[in-house]
Amino acid sequence: MQDVVMALAMPVLMCASGIYAAGAALWRQRRPSPPPYSQAGIRLAGERAVAVAEAVVADQYALLLHDAAGTGAKSSGVRHHERPVAGDRAAEGRSGEAP
Repeated sequence: MQDVVMALAMPVLMCASGIYAAGAALWRQRRPSPPPYSQAGIRLAGERAVAVAEAVVADQYALLLHDAAGTGAKSSGVRHHERPVAGDRAAEGRSGEAP
C-alpha cells in the first residue's frame, strides 16, 4: 500500500502545483501590479529626492551658523566629522575626531 501512495504522490503534487500556478496567473492577469515607472512613482521619487536635498542643505547651513557663531563670523576650520561629540556616541568610543 505504501508503494501505491508513494507512486501517486508525485503526480498529485504536480497536478496541485499546476492548478495553483494557473490560478495565480489568472489572478495576476485580473489584478496587474502597478508599473514601477508610472507618473505617480516618478513624482514620489522626485519628492523624496528633494526632501533629502533639503535636509542636507539645512544640516550644512546649521553647521555653518554654528561655526560662525563660535568664532565671530570667521570659519573655525573644523569640519563636520571633527566636531566634538557628546552623549552616547562618546561613550561608545567614537570621539568625533578625524582618523
